[in-house]
Amino acid sequence: MRPEIEQELAHTLLIELLAYQFASPVRWIETQDVILGEKTTERIVEIGPADTLGGMAKRTLAAKYEAYDAARSVQRQILCYNKDAKDIYYDVDPVEDEPAATPAGAGESAAPAPSSAPAAAAAPPPPPSAGPAAAVADAPVGAVDVLRALVAQKLKKPLGDIPLSKAIKDLVGGKSTLQNEILGDLGKEFGSTPEKPEDTPLDELGASMQA
Repeated sequence: MRPEIEQELAHTLLIELLAYQFASPVRWIETQDVILGEKTTERIVEIGPADTLGGMAKRTLAAKYEAYDAARSVQRQILCYNKDAKDIYYDVDPVEDEPAATPAGAGESAAPAPSSAPAAAAAPPPPPSAGPAAAVADAPVGAVDVLRALVAQKLKKPLGDIPLSKAIKDLVGGKSTLQNEILGDLGKEFGSTPEKPEDTPLDELGASMQA
């Protein structure tokens, strides 16, 4: 094959790869669910200049898989090459043995027995019982409350800082990855969501999913 043809093919291949990369959606939620949930991967190593994807995986583990891992005794490691090289290569520093304690000399006299402690003071009488606590009626958690708590957890904000009059799209501030994570969690929590839930105010969205 002539050099000019090879160069043309390489140029075409590069353009196609870039076009595919820019045009395809970022599916981090599905990718993490396969790695962490379906495959139950216990050791993940990120090769790169910074702990970017590893940090995302740690947040996903804390948010979605912490109870799952505790129930199944799964121990995971999220490592990054630029700071965890020793753990990756199992290059553990040797532990020095502590010197054995020297036995006491035979001529040493035993320590005198401590004097008996004074008698403990009499315990005060227990306070009178306040009686049984008032029963609290059980009430189901509304979809609006679940939705608001989920958004607050994803945005790392107090519950009171999440206004119900705003939509998910407004609250995430244009962060499409965060928006997709919230929508994915909504689908798992409620099974199905109305059309374009990211554009619907939280109070209206919760009411529609409650019905």
